[in-house]
Amino acid sequence: MVRATRSFKLTLSPAGIDILIESHCHLIRATRALIAWGTTLHVAVDHLATLPAARILANLRQLDVPRYSGEHEHHVGAPHRLKSVAIAIVERVRTVAPGQSAPTLGAIYIVALHELAKADRAALLEAFGRVQSSD
Repeated sequence: MVRATRSFKLTLSPAGIDILIESHCHLIRATRALIAWGTTLHVAVDHLATLPAARILANLRQLDVPRYSGEHEHHVGAPHRLKSVAIAIVERVRTVAPGQSAPTLGAIYIVALHELAKADRAALLEAFGRVQSSD
């Protein structure tokens, strides 16, 4: 069976590329598997979805998202489900911060990669397992 995927665009600065690489290597070390870049993004967003909306909002406020966004465009393949999970996170954040602008999907992706880089092995393996079983 062929898995339905699409290309997700990450527009990153050198610092953003560094956090993507750091998250990717952290996940590979935890899983002991060679995985695709899009899988790292998918696992990061899935992991972020398990965190309280208030924590996500705090990260969005504290993290200098423009520092990680930039002009280097990267396309990673991931299942269509990634976008719906990210949109659900945006909606949860909107609920805890009514009246504020909703975060962009790009900001959600950057916060997700930051959180993945800090996640413990058990959380990484749980998120990786959910992503693998959802494909």
